[in-house]
Amino acid sequence: MRFAQVAVRVWGCSMDFENPEVTALEGINAFRNFLISIGMPRNFAELGAKEEDIPTLVQNLCYGNGRDGKIGGFVSLTKSDCEEIYKMMV
Repeated sequence: MRFAQVAVRVWGCSMDFENPEVTALEGINAFRNFLISIGMPRNFAELGAKEEDIPTLVQNLCYGNGRDGKIGGFVSLTKSDCEEIYKMMV
């Protein structure tokens, strides 16, 4: 439901009260299109990164700036979670 609310409030999507997942997916697509419009890389190939860069990226993400190895707000992510997300981007 939170993603559906963001879709409506931020991206101007119409709320589908019967199926809020449809609204959430519409919002995700709107966000993706926004990132594309500002030239944000969508995957490792566009970023110029490789799978062997994952350990360094995770180290910087999870342990930089004195973090304790977890990041997040809505959902707390561990180092292992971050590695798996990066692997999906390869």
